[in-house]
Amino acid sequence: MFRFALIALFGLIVVALFSSLWFMMRDPAGSRRMANGLMVRVIISAILVLLILFGFLSGQLHTHAPW
Repeated sequence: MFRFALIALFGLIVVALFSSLWFMMRDPAGSRRMANGLMVRVIISAILVLLILFGFLSGQLHTHAPW
């Protein structure tokens, strides 16, 4: 369930990024939808980083690196 949440958040980041690109290409110059979309992407990215940090600290995620 935890990994599904991580994958879902990453998918939301990609969707927000491409929706911002769409707004940049199609909206008039004065529109703020692109900036709002990028702000949503940054917020979701921060949540994703915090969730990954929580996963490592709680033991739900672990690295397979040999070092």
